[in-house]
Amino acid sequence: MNSAIETFYDRAAAPGDHWPDDDRTLAVAVARDEDAVVGSVALLDLGAEDSALRIVALPDATDETWVPLMREAARVAREAGGTVLRWVAETDGTAEPAVAELGATEGEEIYRWWRLTLPSARRATAGAAVRTLPAPDGADFRLGLEDALFDVGIEDGTAVLAHDREEEGTAAGLTELLAAVLGKVGAEHPGVGEAEAYADSRDDVLVEALRALGFTPTDRRAAEYHLALRP
Repeated sequence: MNSAIETFYDRAAAPGDHWPDDDRTLAVAVARDEDAVVGSVALLDLGAEDSALRIVALPDATDETWVPLMREAARVAREAGGTVLRWVAETDGTAEPAVAELGATEGEEIYRWWRLTLPSARRATAGAAVRTLPAPDGADFRLGLEDALFDVGIEDGTAVLAHDREEEGTAAGLTELLAAVLGKVGAEHPGVGEAEAYADSRDDVLVEALRALGFTPTDRRAAEYHLALRP
């Protein structure tokens, strides 16, 4: 597929909702197949003094449009004074041909997905302080403690857990919350065979709670990628 690449520097001119709701947005490049937008990449100017940390890309592209869009993003970033283009993307641990074609390198891991086969082989007591909270759009339910919560969505026989908390907390407290989540999944969605959750690679408390209930790390992870911008 040969897509036409267009770059917009103004929200009013950009098509649809491809311009992020972020005042730091520098530009948005889109790939078109005739009149349809088939991929995009937004660029944020973080305003960092270090030119290598200044420009970040937010790609949303198909395999066919990813490389040409990122090449256009590199051009825009270079003209804006950046010396490195950075972005975060998920990978399953296999080599990424598009990344290699672009000449980018993989940096540090940002987060990793963990998986548990249900019913859980390890049991833990659900804490009495765990309570049901209003679930946001897209979630089947939300359970929380005072400073921590899990949103749970059921997708194709898998419970997908998204975690957030305001305080560091303890692994014991998160284990109780996680046990309550798994108990509710088992009681209300008995056909679910797996649970998945992602954890920040530096979040030792959450990782300890996941391990306590039998979750194991997968090859699926998000990493930061860097593309050096040649003059």
